[in-house]
This record gives sequence, structure tokens and C-alpha cells, in this order.
Amino acid sequence: MAMMGMHFGHDAGAALTEAGGYRVIEAERRLGLRHVCGGNGDFPQAAAEWLAELREGAASPVTGIAVADWYTPVCQVLPPALVELVNEDARWTATGGTGLADAVTRVIKPLDWPLAKGFGDITLTAVRHHYAHAALAYYTSGARKALVLALDGTGNYAECGMVCLGDGDQLTPVMSFTNRTGPRFGLVYEALARRVHGSQFDTGKLLGLTATGETDALLLPVLRAMLVPQSTRRASPDLYEQLDEDRLTGTALRYADTWWEYDPHSGGYLDAGLADSSDDDVVHSFGSVFPDEIRTADGRSTPVGTSPDARICRDLAATLQTAVERDLTSLVTGISRRFPSYTTLCYAGGCALNITANSRLAECAQFTRVSVPTCCDDSGIALGAALAVADPADRPALLGRSGWALAYAGPPLEGLDTVDGDDAAAVDGPSRRLAGLGLSLRRPADDEEFVQSVADLLADRRCVAWLEGGLETGPRALGHRSLLVSAHWSGARRYVSQTIKNREWFRPVAPICPEEVADQYFTGPLDHTETMLFAVRVRPDRAGQLAEARHIDGTARLQTVRPDAQPLLHRLCHAVAARTELPVLINTSANGGGRPLLNHLDEALELLTGTELDAVVLPERRLIVE
Repeated sequence: MAMMGMHFGHDAGAALTEAGGYRVIEAERRLGLRHVCGGNGDFPQAAAEWLAELREGAASPVTGIAVADWYTPVCQVLPPALVELVNEDARWTATGGTGLADAVTRVIKPLDWPLAKGFGDITLTAVRHHYAHAALAYYTSGARKALVLALDGTGNYAECGMVCLGDGDQLTPVMSFTNRTGPRFGLVYEALARRVHGSQFDTGKLLGLTATGETDALLLPVLRAMLVPQSTRRASPDLYEQLDEDRLTGTALRYADTWWEYDPHSGGYLDAGLADSSDDDVVHSFGSVFPDEIRTADGRSTPVGTSPDARICRDLAATLQTAVERDLTSLVTGISRRFPSYTTLCYAGGCALNITANSRLAECAQFTRVSVPTCCDDSGIALGAALAVADPADRPALLGRSGWALAYAGPPLEGLDTVDGDDAAAVDGPSRRLAGLGLSLRRPADDEEFVQSVADLLADRRCVAWLEGGLETGPRALGHRSLLVSAHWSGARRYVSQTIKNREWFRPVAPICPEEVADQYFTGPLDHTETMLFAVRVRPDRAGQLAEARHIDGTARLQTVRPDAQPLLHRLCHAVAARTELPVLINTSANGGGRPLLNHLDEALELLTGTELDAVVLPERRLIVE
């Protein structure tokens, strides 16, 4: 049988799980708008088409649909019973203990829900937002026993996270976190990202900016008190480090014309004033607005800027990252000690995209493995909801390095019919079409000739769009929708990141390296680097050689590739090394500035003709378009 999932918030989408695998449809990649939500005007009709597409492609009958409970209220195709559950059932707001276990899934009626038409007698189940995150993390990891953590900005009821225990086919919630008491890792990070870069979705840019600043020792305790107030630290000393009151006394935050002094009772700033406020007010206050000015314990008042070029913004980014890493590591270590028999950590939610913090968790010696799904943010919520309620037989059997079952669960590249054909005559039609665009088409005779031809381009300081297989799930391009350039030449990073994609100067690029030689160039958690969700460090003796691939602080968002998983890309790295003496390529996502990952050949050709991109290569067709 098969189970579908739906998500109606930002990063909306639909998904399916069955014994044979997963299929994920991310709305932004179909509608062409990043982080698109269920309130988009095109969403209702598109969502119906996605469900029909998934059902038609399923190898077995669809028995149910699971819907995540956090949604955009203006969405026109919400199940009425879901709205009623979230707004009126007080039991669904449970935040701990037995009550929480009873409030993570609930069968609801599909009455008056347009998207249920055509499915017949379907079971509709609501799934709590953070439980969907947790289910995605656990059931796609291949682990049979794991501590499972979900952390993000917020879901309903100001909830910002959940801890579950995974045992076999069971996933049991044991803790819930709320933004009322913290940890507010996601919300405060979003607030500073909005302040500096203009959008709550620019947390990735903020993470890149952290490397350009320095941690301010006086600002650090203030930011840590914003993340987790002292009252919460006192109540759970095994989870959070208590802060030095002397470094908080006299501190304050200014929002517009109002100063919020440090409150010794709550151990925070806004906390006392928001005690009786609604959940929405709590989330807005911490997540939408970052202070305009900060007064530290020495009496210094520091105005907060609004530009990534401002030194204070860069230092605040670095300081906030330090605060998050310290308190996250303390929290996870404390949770692990409460449940000491769980040596694998499965981690999801928007906070799990913080790769440098992820590396701290991987290296904290509490776990033998830290598993983060590629679509750990809300782009994976639809699949997480489906997995949460699916029969165990409807979840793929995962063994060993199971991340690949999810990493490329998106649809195949569209538009390939215009270049299909195996004989020489079949190339004529596509060639004429491409000639009209000022492009030419090459078809090497075999895989070896194809790899060598692409390696020649890269060694000659060209940039290629490498497009193969299923679309990546989540925000990282992992060699299926990637722009590649060789890391051996000075200016490579600027060429691909700024010239072609118009990205900001401080944004990092990501190196790709064959797994078997990665330790010659990098150090760190190299056993966690297949999906670009952990940061490693460039070896000091390779710093000059990898100057184009490493970030400002010497780290790298590495992806290692293996011959059994990505044979042609693996061979390409070595073929480039034969020409340049460096088996490292620079990888960034194949998309224009501000656009989602492309998934149509026409979009790739538009990128080729409209930017400095040099070639589009299609490994499965052995085609090179220049």
C-alpha cells in the first residue's frame, strides 16, 4: 500500500511513501517561487494535480493522506476538520508527557475537502508539525534505535521543537519545546536574518556571514539569554548552562523607542512582558523583530545595523552562531544523558540546516552517528507526515547508507524529450533547435569519452551545469542539479557564485571530492559528508591549493562522492585531477539568483544563454550543450 502526505505552510508540497521508495514534490520547484506557501493563488489546482500525479505513479493503492497541522490560514484547500482541530481542540495543544503522545497524530474527517475527491474511502490523518519532522528524520535514517530531535522556528502553539525515541517501527514523543521558554534557536536566527538580509528565509546567508565576523564576549551572554532565559536554565540545569548574572545585570534591548531591561526574575528581556500574550505575539516578538540597539553589562550601547557589510551585523552573526552552538550542544548532550541507551541522533527541522552546529553535534562524543535528512526543513514536512502514520510495510526498507533513498526522491528532469534519440540522425532535430539559440550539441560515443570531454571543459576554466537523475530534495544541490567548476584556478569561486549566479561575496561554495581521498584535503566528520549537511575544515597544508573551495574561516561544506552512488561524477573528479592535480570541484545549485533549483531543460538552456555558464551536460544522455 502507499501513503501520501501534504503540507500547507511555507515550503509547501506533497509526497508519497511506499515499500519501493519515496516521491517528493516541492511546490516551489513547480510554481517557480522560493519557499512558496499554501496560500499561493496557483496552489489549489496545482496541489490537486500533484496528488493525482503521485497516485498514478504509485505502485500500489493509496490508502491514506496525512496532513501536517501547521498551515497558512489563507490556503483555499485546507481540510475543514484540520482547521477545527488546530483552533478548537485543547487536547491537541499538549506539550509533554502522556498528553503529548496523544496529540501527535489524529484521524480526522475528510468531509468538504476538495482534494479528497476521487480518492474514494480515504483515511485522513492530521500530524503535528514537529512530529512530522521527527518522523522524517527517523524513518529515513535506516536506524532501528535512535534519539530523535526536531528544532525549528515555530509550529502551532509557539512550539519550536520535540524530542522522540525511535525504537524499531515505533516513534514515541517524550518532550516538547516552546518559544515561550526556549530554546529559541530558530526564531532569533530568523529575526537577525530578516534584519540583515531582509527575509526570515535568509538564515543560510546569515550562516555564511558568520565567518566574516568575530564573537563579541559582551554581546554573547545577551544573545544567549534571548535564546534561553535564565528561568529555563535554572529549571533544567542538566540541559542548559546557567549564565553569569554579573554579565547580564544592566543589559537591555531597545525595540523602536522602548528599552527592555534585563529582568532577573525571568532571566530574559521580553519574557516577562509576553507572559500573558498570545502564542502569535510570542512568535512575532522573538522571530520577526531583532533589537535596534543592545546595551551590554559595561554600559556600552551598540546600534544594530541592517546591512551585511556593517561590521556590527557581521559580529552579531558570529556571536549568535557561537551562542547557538554552545546552547545546542549543551541541550543535546543533556537530552542524551537522560536517554543514555540511544547512541544515534536523528535530527531535523530548519535548525538542522546549520551545518557548523551540526558538526559540533557530530564531534561532541555523545553519538556514534548523527543523521540529518536532506529535506530536514519544511520542504520535507509532507513526507514526514506520511511516514508518521504509514504502515511499516509502506516505508522503504533502509540498510546501510540510506540517505540516497531520500536525497534524489524528486521528479526527473523535464524537457528531455527534445534531445532523446540514440542514433546520429536523431541528433539533427535537437541540433537545429539549439542552433537557433546559438548553441551546439555534442554526443560523445561512450561514458569514458563523455567524462573526459567534460573534464576538458572544467580544466579549461569553464563552468558546466551537471543535470542527471531525480531532483534533489531539500535546499542542497548534490550533483543532480549542480553547477560545477574546477577548484584549481584562481577566480573560480567568483566566476560561478558571483558572475553566473549574482550571489553575495560572503556566500560559501561547496567542494565535491571523491570519498577515498577526502582525508588528504579535509579534516572533521568526514563520515557525515555525503549530503553537504556538515562542515569540515580544510587541512592547513592544503589551504592554498583549496583557496577557491574553502570558506573565509577555513571550513568547507563538503560533499563526498562514491563510485557506487554517483559513478560518473566520481570519475569526473578524478579525470579533472589528471589534468589539474586536484580532484576537488566547486558545486553550487543550478538556478538563477533567487530562483528554485531548476528541473526543466529549457530553464537550463535559459541559464546557458543568459549568463556566463559555459555548458549544460546530461550524463544519462551523454550530451553536452555549449
